Amino acid sequence: MDIQFILNELYEAGVLESHMQNLKPLTGGTSSEVVVVMDGTRPRYVIKQNDPVIVKAEAEFLLTYAQIEKLSRVIYVDSLHRYLLYAFKPGFTRQYSERNKDDLLLSLATEVIAHYKSLREERKYGYSDHPFVEWRDFLLHRTKESEKIIQDVLPPENHRFIHTLVAGSPQRNIKYLLHGDFGVHNFVFAEDGTLSSREALSSREA
Repeated sequence: MDIQFILNELYEAGVLESHMQNLKPLTGGTSSEVVVVMDGTRPRYVIKQNDPVIVKAEAEFLLTYAQIEKLSRVIYVDSLHRYLLYAFKPGFTRQYSERNKDDLLLSLATEVIAHYKSLREERKYGYSDHPFVEWRDFLLHRTKESEKIIQDVLPPENHRFIHTLVAGSPQRNIKYLLHGDFGVHNFVFAEDGTLSSREALSSREA
């Protein structure tokens, strides 16, 4: 989608001011097209384009957990889910060191995951673009998919054992909207190496 068309839509909607014309492309996204909207020399907003299914899931995740400071703050979501606009957060994407893994995990657990909230009972399990009625069915599906990837790593009896464990797992009643990619490559770090924010790439229900 042409970025100038997006800018014009945002101008007409009163989301962006007309003087915000300069853009700065960002690299490193796995499937998204991402640009920063500059306010003079200061980065102000981020425009993110992707498949509408992914954009819709990202927007839902960020809006559901808008109270979590570490997550990006959504400013505008295109009605057709072609793109979304969120506030720019300064930081570095390659500031992570193995030395601060403990601090990173603690920060994620206490500042992000601990603030997740349960969903309505009628919501289904699994990824938002591939939902399952039962939690066990989702786990069995993921087990089979994982087995295809690591089938030569584990002996057949281990795969059968895992399948038996999953098939016998109790049903769950509480559902949460989870992020689909908590990889370190998607974090934004402050200069001291601490977690600055988490960019939303995809989401799933579980």
